[in-house]
Amino acid sequence: MRSELRTFVRLTIGNWLSGSYLALAAFFLLFGFGVNGSYVAGLFAGLLALPTGVVLIAVVNSLGAWAQTGVAAVCILLFSYTFQAFLLGLFLRAVRRRSARSGRIAPASDSPATRSAPTAGGRTS
Repeated sequence: MRSELRTFVRLTIGNWLSGSYLALAAFFLLFGFGVNGSYVAGLFAGLLALPTGVVLIAVVNSLGAWAQTGVAAVCILLFSYTFQAFLLGLFLRAVRRRSARSGRIAPASDSPATRSAPTAGGRTS
């Protein structure tokens, strides 16, 4: 259980792509839903939640007027941001594994510091 939670957190906020996405979403949420919130920032906050947020908002709208509150909208946005950050982390891990498998990324043991210097013939020893 603990390793699954650690993996989820690492994929959701532990890489540059997911972290950048969540920081941008937090920026738009803070300026879009503040007291004197900017409507443009609120619009961008909603656009960052596409497509997951649209599906969840459609479900909430089908429940009726009692479920259509500001708290529900913010919870939907937060859930969709977290879910999409997790998907971005999965995508980035898959790209890294594929590029490592194809040989584009050098293994850690083949770093320039551990390689031997070239000889006079231009070959490494």
